[in-house]
Amino acid sequence: GQRQLLLASENPQQFMDYFSEEFRNDFLELLRRRFGTKRVHNNIVYNEYISHREHIHMNATQWETLTDFTKWLGREGLCKVDETPKGWYIQYIDRDPETIRRQLELEKKKK
Repeated sequence: GQRQLLLASENPQQFMDYFSEEFRNDFLELLRRRFGTKRVHNNIVYNEYISHREHIHMNATQWETLTDFTKWLGREGLCKVDETPKGWYIQYIDRDPETIRRQLELEKKKK
């Protein structure tokens, strides 16, 4: 607690990077665990994310808004994202080699 605040005031950029990375990892982990590769509204994931109290809030990260973060996930190829009149939807892209291998197997079987 106290020590972290001290460090944060000395080097805000480093802290923002650290928090951003933590936020991204935790958010993606939650998305993967709870929704797999299903398409889901970004607010649903975020609300669940912040309901776990120990998680880092958005305002400690490099992203101004959830929309910014969502677009970033899309640009980085971490999720499929799409905008609808109801807001943004995200879909986790599973890049686990094992998963990719299984998907290829399935596609071969279909043929």
